[in-house]
Amino acid sequence: MIMTNTSHSARAGFALPVVILAMFILVGALASGFVMLSGERAADDATLQAQGAAALAETGLQQGLSNRMGLGLAALPGAAPDSARLTLAGGYADIVTTRLREPTDAVPGVYYIRVRGVRTATGVSGAGDAVATSATFATFKTVTMTVQASMTGINGIKKAGSSGLISGHDQCGEKASLPGVAVPLDPGIDGSGKWEESLDGSQKIDTIGATKEEAAESVGIDWDAIVNGDAIIPDFDVPAAGTGFPTTQYFDDNPNAWPTTIVRNGPDPTTEFALPNFGRGLLIIFGDLNLNGNHAGWNGIILVGGRLRSNGQNEVNGATITGLNVKLGFDVDDNEVNELQGTKQFKYHSCNVASALNGGGVGGLRPYQNSWANSFPTY
Repeated sequence: MIMTNTSHSARAGFALPVVILAMFILVGALASGFVMLSGERAADDATLQAQGAAALAETGLQQGLSNRMGLGLAALPGAAPDSARLTLAGGYADIVTTRLREPTDAVPGVYYIRVRGVRTATGVSGAGDAVATSATFATFKTVTMTVQASMTGINGIKKAGSSGLISGHDQCGEKASLPGVAVPLDPGIDGSGKWEESLDGSQKIDTIGATKEEAAESVGIDWDAIVNGDAIIPDFDVPAAGTGFPTTQYFDDNPNAWPTTIVRNGPDPTTEFALPNFGRGLLIIFGDLNLNGNHAGWNGIILVGGRLRSNGQNEVNGATITGLNVKLGFDVDDNEVNELQGTKQFKYHSCNVASALNGGGVGGLRPYQNSWANSFPTY
């Protein structure tokens, strides 16, 4: 028997195509995974940035309602729409206020505040800015104060000579004339020389009670709430040393600003704060106040817990009330009576009074309930 050998030839090139195909499948799966991961990351980031933009818009809306002065805008919006950009961490907010109804004596004004928040920070390369909007309708809450005289001295007044002027005639011409000064019978007003000649108004002197306590009761200011209850949130909160008091440069750079400034130099212990420069707005002094020389003056309202000393040619146009710490139970000694010397002028000015009340931490825009809206189209 003859045996023959049969050889089987191998299938050349089979393993390599299989490996290449497997690699293509793995690479495709990996690429799809990266695409899915990138898409999920972009979606998550878009949600986060949308929330951030909404927070920017809401912050801008709150600032547009309560901090117009800080935005460089007039406290009371005018006939033409005004706008401001508020730069915040991660983006900015554009705030636009439009007057819809002009205020009159009978009805308040109506305003529309619209804010566009833009989130410029993003966690994904190439992503656009996220945008959100907020808006509300508001009215301007005006605050009034009963002014009894150009200068009301619960703690009495000492006036030296006939120089200067304390006048209750309205320099704005919109209100009836008031007395030059209002004081209690005790300690009252007294002085040297012909001091009565410096007083003018509907009457020179108005008596507002027999004692300082009765005079304090007649002044309708909740001084305890201001001093101890933070009833007024100031634009400038100044310690007894005077650090951070608004400067002349500030008032020059912000001609429409009527800020509220509180100086915490009292009531116990009481120290004397020397007004460093001319200014305007609502000035609240917890302790004593010194208007010294020719560089100190004020347009608006001055509320003083203790006494006021005035020397030189300083001038106040608005209304001044002193001795308010009597409302807290403090007594008035001889050295706690107001002292007025020099050619100073204290003149009633109703327009400055109104601006001081409604230009800072007291009056302002107040939103109507249930008028807030967001996520409307912007262009």
